[in-house]
Amino acid sequence: MKKISLLLVMLFALPQGLLSGAEVKLAAVFSEHMVLQRDKPLPVWGWHTPGETVKVEFGGQSKSTVADINGKWRVVLDPMSASDDPRELKVNEVTLSDVLVGDVWLCSGQSNMGMSVRESSDAEREIATANHPLLRLFSVASNPTVTPAEDVKGQWGVCTPQLVPSFSAAAYFFGRKIQQELHVPVGLIHSSVGGTPAEAWTRLEALKRVPVLAERAEKEIAQIQEQPEAIKRFPVERAAWEERNGVKPPPFAAHAKGWAEPGLSTGDWKEVTLPMQWGQLGFQSGGVFWVRKEINLPEEAAGKAFVLKLLWMSEQYDTAFWNGVEIGKTVDAPPEFYTSQRAYPVPAELVKAGSNVLAVRIVSATEKAGFWQWGRKLEVPVQSPESINDQWLLKQESSFAPLSAEALANRPKPNALPFRNVSSALYNGMIAPLMPVAIRGAIWYQGESNAGRHAEYRQLLSLLIGDWRAQWGQGDFPFLIQQLANNGAPPKDAQQAQSWPFLRDAQAQVAESLPNAGLAVGIEVGSRHTIHPKNKQDIGGRLALVALEKVYGQKVESSGPKYTGMSVEKNAVRIKFSNARGLKTSGGAPKLFSIAGADRKFFWAEARLEGADVLVSHPEVPAPAAVRYGWADNPEGCNLYNDSGLPCAPFRTDDWPPTR
Repeated sequence: MKKISLLLVMLFALPQGLLSGAEVKLAAVFSEHMVLQRDKPLPVWGWHTPGETVKVEFGGQSKSTVADINGKWRVVLDPMSASDDPRELKVNEVTLSDVLVGDVWLCSGQSNMGMSVRESSDAEREIATANHPLLRLFSVASNPTVTPAEDVKGQWGVCTPQLVPSFSAAAYFFGRKIQQELHVPVGLIHSSVGGTPAEAWTRLEALKRVPVLAERAEKEIAQIQEQPEAIKRFPVERAAWEERNGVKPPPFAAHAKGWAEPGLSTGDWKEVTLPMQWGQLGFQSGGVFWVRKEINLPEEAAGKAFVLKLLWMSEQYDTAFWNGVEIGKTVDAPPEFYTSQRAYPVPAELVKAGSNVLAVRIVSATEKAGFWQWGRKLEVPVQSPESINDQWLLKQESSFAPLSAEALANRPKPNALPFRNVSSALYNGMIAPLMPVAIRGAIWYQGESNAGRHAEYRQLLSLLIGDWRAQWGQGDFPFLIQQLANNGAPPKDAQQAQSWPFLRDAQAQVAESLPNAGLAVGIEVGSRHTIHPKNKQDIGGRLALVALEKVYGQKVESSGPKYTGMSVEKNAVRIKFSNARGLKTSGGAPKLFSIAGADRKFFWAEARLEGADVLVSHPEVPAPAAVRYGWADNPEGCNLYNDSGLPCAPFRTDDWPPTR
């Protein structure tokens, strides 16, 4: 009887569909149209009824094994040369057709890796011409988990105009160039999730080696495990707190009737610039606030529905109106509840050419809340988002009594930790199940979410790379890093505290210090208006150049000028470079160099080219001690290149800590 019970437990613990008599199952990464990695041993694995024989046949090879007590099986095929001849991979009664042999690259990171081809520059033409039968695409579905998953969700497809629009643009442009240069099949496994830190992509056991990362992981995992109960409690606790403190959202006041209408006279409304907090505008407490804005749309937008984006109104309630008609209100859905960003559909019949009015009624418990919104990010249908300014009109409908310190301290907070951000969660659900599929290497575009913790990023990224390599069991496979592009407002002065340049510096140090690692620089392809550069052609193309030179040994230039050393010459500093053949600027003198003396006070420097060097000085720095280049979140205008047209990577000659 005990033996029968044990067998039943074993069978029902198997992946769905693997009960006795069921056909063999392969891991999702094995499907028709796939690419197998050339010149490497080829693990093939899956599940079957315990004790059943599994026979794998491909390319003249035939290997067998038996499913273990847990139903798992694995065979390893011998290495094979590249082949674009479509063949069948047979596993017992399952036959996968159109299987090629070439190079497989893993493409991971956060939203800039996830950004699709349809969102990139010149998307219409790129999609229309995306017929590449030897380029195969696989996208891993988002799946954060607390413990390692057995498998991923996804399937291989041939690169076509129908498949490519939703695929990663950075990965596609990388893979396209690799395939066209090497003339072998290329497979791209895309596994990324927007807004995620590197910790989420790192194995828990690896994070535990570093105390600060281990502590963070422990707290996050505990918080996400507690989230289901917190979700049940929060609405009740919030309602009770609002009732107790007199900040329950009130119904519309009679005098506010018509405040959303386009024809309203707004002479007594105050003009404000967003983003802002209510307290910054002189309000002493929370209440009900209205903001409204006139938006002019072109003729071609008339009668076409779109989705309006409202950004952060944390811990507030809102109702939005377009041309006087309600289009959406706070979505009270867990775990974010009312803290999430808003996306409100605007029906076609409300959209007209010329003047349109957006009005938003916002209920805030305190004056410390506000509206973090930029006009260009409303995503209204205009040709240039930058044409929508940040000027709004504001009026208060009613006010609440100021809250006591005790009331504020006791305000319930939603457990809104996104599962995707939990340490190790994405490694567990989207990386570990891919192992040990044979790959040529990995490309990585991530770091924006770690910029606030840049001091630990070098150790963290090195840890991630080393552990991925160890767990994959394929040696120090190539790992190519895309350095963060420029983003945000340019600095007001050379002394302004910034975080992204230090994150970029950490990325460069990792690429320089680890074996088989490389760095692609995109310091000039970004924008002050978006964290997501549309020019993914250069992003993917430069990553491909790094691969072609460092991985495939081609004689191509993959790097712009790289800082190698400095020497002080009286009141100037001479900067030397490698990869500086044909050192030049894209116009005028070299820009975005800064210089400082021992006092560590930086000034924008005067710089000039002298052969393959740059001479840097400033009249207020008679005894220079350090030089930096492109050292800003957005060093807009940096213009130093080599004759291959590749930009100089940001650098600094000092090791001083960030200023605060």
